[in-house]
Amino acid sequence: MQIVLTGDKSGKSFALLDRRPFDSPAGFKLLVPGWPQLSWEQTERARILMGSFVLALLVGVWTWGTWVSWAFFVFALLCQVASTTDALRQSSFPAYSSRTSLILVCASLGLLVYLPAMLMLSTLAWPGFSEPETHKGYAVNRWAYRHATPRRGEWIWTPLHSHGKPLAAQIVATAGQEVEWNGRTWRIDGLPCPLKGSPRLTAWPQNCRFHVPSDQVLVEPEIPDVSTSAIGPLVLVRADAIVGRAWAQLYPIWDRRLL
Repeated sequence: MQIVLTGDKSGKSFALLDRRPFDSPAGFKLLVPGWPQLSWEQTERARILMGSFVLALLVGVWTWGTWVSWAFFVFALLCQVASTTDALRQSSFPAYSSRTSLILVCASLGLLVYLPAMLMLSTLAWPGFSEPETHKGYAVNRWAYRHATPRRGEWIWTPLHSHGKPLAAQIVATAGQEVEWNGRTWRIDGLPCPLKGSPRLTAWPQNCRFHVPSDQVLVEPEIPDVSTSAIGPLVLVRADAIVGRAWAQLYPIWDRRLL
């Protein structure tokens, strides 16, 4: 351990001062909680800070979309603030302004790290929840169709009508494709199209054939909507009404999967 003796001029009061925080500045290590302390061989302190931070991030991501997630992300921020301020305190002895450093560290981490990360996460994995009684939640990429068009087989997050609440639905046919109902099965461009739900309700004619309009897609909602249950298992929705692509089912936890 690199230490020096400190004391008053009379030499009656002495303390040990670790020189490593001065000889080895933290630099960019400040961005990783516990890393500066680990580089200074302060193992116990580093393990607590780093372990708490990693655990908070893992639980926050695992519970994404709930209030528990936000609570653990705040705890992760506090761990990082504690690590950074501790490193600054050790490397700036004997002059250290705790209040000023705390404000600057909180503002810098919050604005430069956590706010952009939360905005990106909320855009690429927006938590969308279906009807409360289903307890189903999805991760929705709201940028998926900014420069792309929906494709058959993809799951989307969209309202089924102008005043409806968004829910998950799978695209069965896209613009221009021919859709046929022969009384027993659905066909898309002449090929059979098995559905997950009931293939036909009484509102559909015995036989029908049509092409999907250029600005719409044909979808099969995962949860039948009350207002559309009378018209059949498939619904035409406008492409510009699609909120984004549902790329994963988050809840219930035991049913988590990629879509």
